[in-house]
Amino acid sequence: MRPDYRPLISVVMPSWNRDYTIQNSIRSIVDQTYDNWELVIVDDGSTDATKKVVMNFANPKIKFIQLEHSGFISKVRNAGNALAKGEIIVVHDSDDQSFPDRLQSIVDAFAENPDADLVYHGMYQRFYDHYNNAIVRTPKEAVPFSKERLLREQYIPGQVAYKTSAILDTPYDERIKCCDDYQMLLEFCLKGKKFVPVFKNLYDYVNSPDSVNINGEIDGRRRKDVEVILSILKEKYGVEATAEMVRNTIGSEIVEINKVS
Repeated sequence: MRPDYRPLISVVMPSWNRDYTIQNSIRSIVDQTYDNWELVIVDDGSTDATKKVVMNFANPKIKFIQLEHSGFISKVRNAGNALAKGEIIVVHDSDDQSFPDRLQSIVDAFAENPDADLVYHGMYQRFYDHYNNAIVRTPKEAVPFSKERLLREQYIPGQVAYKTSAILDTPYDERIKCCDDYQMLLEFCLKGKKFVPVFKNLYDYVNSPDSVNINGEIDGRRRKDVEVILSILKEKYGVEATAEMVRNTIGSEIVEINKVS
């Protein structure tokens, strides 16, 4: 443990037309117990009032960068990571909230494991129950790292923290529109990068009706991403995906491996 370890943390937050949620996400970073951070908001060409909401915080630690709209979350994440000045980058989406001790817990994990490349933790998944008109929160606990399990399913959520050097060495594949987190986790895993879990729930993941994951399932973007992921596994690492991995990548639909590999 290094008690004097106080690295700059870059929280990178992609956004697109999130003026109705992003203030909650920003506030959850402003309220962190760990104060050596910067927040890099990379906007994918929003047409709503996102910029105005961000500017209302008037916080010098918050940076707002607006790109031309591409619809590729992987490109937006890479742009933000390239601008990050911190030693560690924390993934944060613009409709979610971090618990106040999230950044401190991440710093502590890297201090205890200086050779770690990526830290992940538990979270709560929050969604709206239309039938009962109620908000539901279900825990998703962190479990020990397993390469074999990750190759079968994305059991580690994408809202992780990684060393800046590690993600710049293994950036998100910019062909990906939805499944950027699983592609990144798989490549980190297959390159032998070190994963360290924190056995605490530190994040509220909001299942919004208009989220990239939900809409990508409906309009076929996730299926196309699976094709890219399978090609990466086979061509770069000589790994054949299993039907179970494909099932967990695109929900309940089973893809015939021979058609997409």
